[in-house]
This record gives sequence, structure tokens and C-alpha cells, in this order.
Amino acid sequence: MYKNLLWSVALMALVMTGCAKEQIYSSVPPLQTVSTSDYEVTLEPLKAEGYDYYNRFSYQFTNKANSNLTIDWSETFYLRNGKRHGHFGWEGLTFEQLREVKKEPTITIGPGEKDSIEIFPVRLIGWREEGVRLKATTPEAGFSLTPLPVGENGMSIAVFKDGKLLRKRILVKISLD
Repeated sequence: MYKNLLWSVALMALVMTGCAKEQIYSSVPPLQTVSTSDYEVTLEPLKAEGYDYYNRFSYQFTNKANSNLTIDWSETFYLRNGKRHGHFGWEGLTFEQLREVKKEPTITIGPGEKDSIEIFPVRLIGWREEGVRLKATTPEAGFSLTPLPVGENGMSIAVFKDGKLLRKRILVKISLD
């Protein structure tokens, strides 16, 4: 009788697993563009390779001004539900660089130039035990990108033109259907 009960529970668990609804994430809008007379920024959440959740952004900046613009990444923040939630990391960042991400660079973009890269919120990374223990120095060793949470996600970008701060917010809403 005990074996029959165990088999019944196992069979029921398999049936319930097979009937589980697939979680599908979506972003509204799929990408967000903010444009001023001086620059344009596009932010698009990207899905994790082989999965249905978002874990990073494609970022593109276009200088529309007739002078250099400087992006201060130390003053550019990841926004989660409208509030600052740390800084960004970028593709190719090594384990050691990630540990000292507070010293983020300033990047100067010339007139008519574009800058694009994949970025991710540093506070949302997952540390891999072997990377922490071995202090690996290869790109992306020691950490992995975790899902962007449901709700508003985006950035508050700090752009300087002739010493004047031009700050903009770029947000998308991620939902689970």
C-alpha cells in the first residue's frame, strides 16, 4: 500500500509538471528611445541566450550635437521601479574590474559618433563560487547575469555638454504573462 501511495504521488507530480504554464516575459515598449537636440539614447532589454527572461540591455548612444559629449558612467544609474539601484557593467568586463566597478569611466563621444554596447545592472549579477575562489580574470568568469525583475527597468544617464549636466531617464516595463 505504501508503494502504491508513493507511485501515485510521483505520477501526480509528473502530470503537474507537464501541465505547468510556461513563463513568458515581455517588455513594453520592446525598446525605448529618448531623444534631445543633443543626443539620442536607445535601450533595449535582451533575453538571456536560450531562456525567456531578460538579463541585460543593448545600449546605443548617438551624439547629435556639434561638439563632444561626455557620458559619466559613475553618475549613470540602473533604475528599478523608478529608483536608483546601482551602476552598470558591460560586456567584456573581467572579474577584477567588476569588483571595483565604482570607478566607472567617462566616455567622450564626438559629434555625429555612436557608441553601443551590452550593459547589465551590477547589483543583479550572481557570483559563481569557483570564480570567487579562483579570482578568474577571463571575461565573465566568476559571475553570471540574473534576470531583470518584473516592473520598470532602465537607466538614468548622465551626459555632460560644455560642463552642463543633461540627465535623462529611459525606462521599459517588463512583465510576466
